[in-house]
Amino acid sequence: MFVDARDIDGRITIDADICIIGAGAAGLTIACQFAHSETRACLLESGDLDFNWRTQALYEGRNVGLKYFGLDMCQIRYFGGNTNGWGGWCRPLDAIDFSDRPWVAGGGWPFSLDELEPYYRAAHRVCQIPAPDSGVEEIARRLGAKRLPLDPAKLEATVYQFSPPTRFGRVYRDVIAAARNITCILNANVLRINLTPDARQARDVSVGCFGRPGFRVMARHFVLAAGGIENARLLLLSNDIAASGIGNRHDLVGRYFMEHPHTMRMLTSTQQPAVFSLYGIGFRKRALSVRLSLPAAVQAAEGLLNYSANIHPLYLGHSSAAWRSFRKLVLSLDPRRRCDPYVRFPPYGNKRISHGQLYEIVRRFDKVVAAAFLHLFRPNGLVSGFVLESKSEQAPNWGSRVRLQQERDAFGLNRVELDWRTLPIDRRTVIRAEEIIDQELRRLGIGELAPLQPGEIEGWPRNLEGGWHQIGTTRMSADPHRGVVDANGKVHDIANLFIAGSSVFPTCGAAPPTLTIVAMALRLAGHLNRVMCSEREAVAVVTADAGGG
Repeated sequence: MFVDARDIDGRITIDADICIIGAGAAGLTIACQFAHSETRACLLESGDLDFNWRTQALYEGRNVGLKYFGLDMCQIRYFGGNTNGWGGWCRPLDAIDFSDRPWVAGGGWPFSLDELEPYYRAAHRVCQIPAPDSGVEEIARRLGAKRLPLDPAKLEATVYQFSPPTRFGRVYRDVIAAARNITCILNANVLRINLTPDARQARDVSVGCFGRPGFRVMARHFVLAAGGIENARLLLLSNDIAASGIGNRHDLVGRYFMEHPHTMRMLTSTQQPAVFSLYGIGFRKRALSVRLSLPAAVQAAEGLLNYSANIHPLYLGHSSAAWRSFRKLVLSLDPRRRCDPYVRFPPYGNKRISHGQLYEIVRRFDKVVAAAFLHLFRPNGLVSGFVLESKSEQAPNWGSRVRLQQERDAFGLNRVELDWRTLPIDRRTVIRAEEIIDQELRRLGIGELAPLQPGEIEGWPRNLEGGWHQIGTTRMSADPHRGVVDANGKVHDIANLFIAGSSVFPTCGAAPPTLTIVAMALRLAGHLNRVMCSEREAVAVVTADAGGG
């Protein structure tokens, strides 16, 4: 059932078996696993069932590292979380992503891909996509697309699937509403996790809401599932017993922030779009896409990270900054569009359109008119070229981090400062992968990549951006000196506090994180269920013994 935090008497304390903080992909997946069970679950969501800017503004922060999205733009704070703006890309991580690669410092998961395989199968159902059953050859045949005769020792094609995309807040709303054992409290902003005096257990969480007194929620077990940035922030803010923040005894909370660097590079070709169609996003409506990737053997032989790329056609006029700004403006104002993969934010205001973008629309209105005409009367336009979009893995980096700053939010809590940094291996991976792709396209006589400018070899090009993938700030490791949580997602030294979501990933691979977030959430839910079943059995035994005495 749903309850509004503003209707709760601030003098009471709510009690539950499990308290889940955050109703995004991870939190809702875990909550749904306990629906209609013996477990009393309390699900706390900062936002409401719909978007509002007052709550969204709690995400405001500062970027001091590489260019990144505004922190109140790359996280969505209402029921369903970031799935309200998800593009739907799905693929499991690769086996090599879990391994301890000698050339990737700080890499390695505490388990292998085999451990997650059954949960990946279940995650496909949660994300409303069929489990993969076809190789690239079969997919190319079924789609009627041409597969390039690439050298398999240099490049391989990997299949990505698309969720509808599943808006978890809509699809699973009725499950939460109908479960009498689950109380979802909306407009409930968790301000702090409170520990017992010996700092060995989480005792309760302090909840605030606008315009009303706050309250507390006690539970036997807590799951922090508030997102890659906010998970770290809440641990750092909870510093009354643990002075440096919960789980931060070894200065790891907030560190190892990772993204998937996205860059674009022009590709010239005399071929028609059909020759590259399999490797673009032209079959998105068929819920499939194929990306160019580096085989694991190449990664190992050359000391590279995981990598993927799509090839997109550019239509006349559509590459101009003026058209992109105009398209973003139109989509942001269209109430029928809850999300667009290139706008990626709900249409509740025009905050993503900057003064510079408006100026660009006016300055090059001729480009806008030409592109709009072609978009309306010839949707596929006139191909003016192609672009290779690289989406690569980032290596774990201790210096890439989330930390608290002095500025405060509406509840008086320190806002976040993000310092996104990369390592030389990150850029070297992209450059080498693009070099291999360029060699293959030249060998096949179908195209070549534009040369890089000198500054783009040592550093990143100006078009660098992330994918809204906040990963790694509460990383997982069996060794408490190397990670914040153990292999089950439990915070080291805290008996009953678990963390869910991509913040626990030790490495990020090249695949988008959502499918793995869901798989990991299913795994954690199973672990918690076993723990609580054991606790209930122990209580039953003690009760029986007491009765018999």
